Amino acid sequence: MSMPSVVLHPVRLQIVQALLGEELTTHQLHRRLPDVPIATLYRHVAQLVRHELIEVAGEQQVRGASEKTYRLAAGFANPTAEELAGSSSEELLTAFTVFTSGLIRDFGEYLGGDGRDLAADRVSFAQADFWATDEEVDELTGALMEALVAVRAHGPGEGRRRRKLTTILVPRPEPEAEGSA
Repeated sequence: MSMPSVVLHPVRLQIVQALLGEELTTHQLHRRLPDVPIATLYRHVAQLVRHELIEVAGEQQVRGASEKTYRLAAGFANPTAEELAGSSSEELLTAFTVFTSGLIRDFGEYLGGDGRDLAADRVSFAQADFWATDEEVDELTGALMEALVAVRAHGPGEGRRRRKLTTILVPRPEPEAEGSA
C-alpha cells in the first residue's frame, strides 16, 4: 500500500487531522472520533505507526497497562525545505495530503462554529494563475513575507482576531501550442 493511500483512508485521515499540532492517546482520539469503534481506531493507529506517519510521543503505565501518546511524525508535521528536497514523489504527496487535511480540519472547525459570517470574518479562498519569471516570483514572495512579518509582530488586542494565512505556489504545466497533436 502506498503512503498516500494509507493517509487517504477516511478514518486514518481523521486520525491525522486530530493529531495535527496535538499529542493524544488512543482514548483521547476516540473521544474526538466517537463514531469510530475503538478496535477500528487501534487498528488504524497501528497502520499509521507502521507506515511512520505517526509516532509514539510517550508511554506511561495506567492501571497496569501501557498507554501510548501519539503525534504526527516530525517529517509530516511541518517538513523543512531540506526534508522535502530529499523526499520521493510518494512522500511529498503524503506530506502535502497531511498539510491540506489540516486546512480542511481548520475550515471545518470554522464552519462548525456559531455566528459565522464569511464576509465579516474576511474568509476567502481562491486561486490565481499568472505568468512570472523566477525573479518575479521571488519578488512576490519577498513582498508577501515582508507584509507577513509586519502583521505577525502584532499581539492580541482590541479588535484583533487570530487568523491563519496559507499559501501554496506551484508551477502550472506549459499549455500545448495550437495545432500540436
